[in-house]
Amino acid sequence: MLRICILSTFIALTYGINLDFLLANGPTHISSTNSYFIPYGDPKSNLTMKLLQVDPHTGLWVNILRGPPGAVLGTHRHYDQVYGYTLKGAWGYREHPEWLSRAGDVVHETPGSVHTLFIDDNHGETETLFFVWGALEYLDEHGKTKEIEDWRSILQKYVDYGQKNDLPIVDVTYPKQKVEDVHFHSHDKIDL
Repeated sequence: MLRICILSTFIALTYGINLDFLLANGPTHISSTNSYFIPYGDPKSNLTMKLLQVDPHTGLWVNILRGPPGAVLGTHRHYDQVYGYTLKGAWGYREHPEWLSRAGDVVHETPGSVHTLFIDDNHGETETLFFVWGALEYLDEHGKTKEIEDWRSILQKYVDYGQKNDLPIVDVTYPKQKVEDVHFHSHDKIDL
């Protein structure tokens, strides 16, 4: 097997054959130093977000939301699911006072849920890693749409902020192309 890998690499390098498709399902390393925190939400809340990855094929956007005690992210509705992992501090939803997410906690937000995220006053600066699929619909006090945020709009905010502040723009889109679906063969099935 090693000989085949070495031979195919030699042929690819010699004849310029692109073997990138072999890496399509490989792991991706996303360095947190490749991105930077940008202002997010109402400027009065001093919330910032570090965009780590966007996936244009699934609509996923991965970010770290950071905020000081008392900060509030506006009321919003989720079009798809979200997972949040609290890195430090504590946060919750005004609509769910029965719990507070602290460092090490995981929160799953279901599609269609509506809530107002706040940073708890008693736990210092808070950082949460979010995996957001689909869009967020920000709502005003009457439930009317103010803004819709998805991978495209957040990526544009990241690029605009970088350009305005003369910061490097790192391509955080992955994968670059849609990977073909894996098909399993029924003759490999084992009855238990």
